[in-house]
Amino acid sequence: MERRLEIADLLRRRVRLGLHAGSLSTGDRLPSTRELAADFDVDHRVVVAAYHQLVAEGLVEMRPRGGIYVAKIPPGAVREPMPPEQWLHGILMQGRARDMSMRGVIDALRRATETMRLRAVVIHAVDDQRTGMCAELEEDYGFETTAINAADLGNSARPPELREADLLVTTPAHEAQVRKISVSLEKPCIIADVRTDLIGGEWRRLLRQPVYVIVRDAQFRSALLAFFEDTKGKENLRVLVVDTDDVAAIPSTAPTYITRGARAWLRSAGREDDVGGRVLPNARTFSSSTAEELITFILKANLAALSTRA
Repeated sequence: MERRLEIADLLRRRVRLGLHAGSLSTGDRLPSTRELAADFDVDHRVVVAAYHQLVAEGLVEMRPRGGIYVAKIPPGAVREPMPPEQWLHGILMQGRARDMSMRGVIDALRRATETMRLRAVVIHAVDDQRTGMCAELEEDYGFETTAINAADLGNSARPPELREADLLVTTPAHEAQVRKISVSLEKPCIIADVRTDLIGGEWRRLLRQPVYVIVRDAQFRSALLAFFEDTKGKENLRVLVVDTDDVAAIPSTAPTYITRGARAWLRSAGREDDVGGRVLPNARTFSSSTAEELITFILKANLAALSTRA
């Protein structure tokens, strides 16, 4: 079951990114179940089950003896689609089994995630990383965030934002430093991992042609090139630094990814319209294990607050 869900999640992201990038269109044929079974090293029935999940969500259609194709999807449904009926039905029925009304289930979810105003401090030396993690924590998890440059925390410097934080977040690059701060301030911390599938099928498909990535920090350009070092098509990856390279020269049809840090710089400089290319949506980068840690933290903090108020 778990493997089927992982593969369905990966295929879902491939389809959505392809639609945004223009590398996929409604009616395009997708890889067969046997092709993907070989790629993922699983029984083809696991891939069939994953595809059936995407059929239920309206992302793909399976034609008898005709293959699997991208379905017609309303533009607004690509980023945040309505979950399948079966998924919603399961949640509400679990509530019913506990003698809860539908409104009671909805209210319980809200209170378990929104009772506390949680503050997270993101610590990292690279601007793109700080900005990207803050945005994902705010948009996907509801945190209020503050970004702190790891280089500014030498000599035991402790800005007031650290003392006021409910959670510290960083990546393995700064784990030792942040864990030390976490212990000294008695604050929980999460060491965020990046999704391992970011260089999977969706980027392999994109890299069949030139793909542009606009970043804020030259350090992140180096890290990104290293990340894709062993990826087929890496020669098609063009990484530009927003304030030094000519982002207007990007061909209008080229898939273009702009990091959140670069977007913020363009916005502040009034140059958002200067970027050429077909702009891709920002990807969620936290791994499943990191997402689970964050959700666990949010639930525990909110449920503890509810218990105290009871």
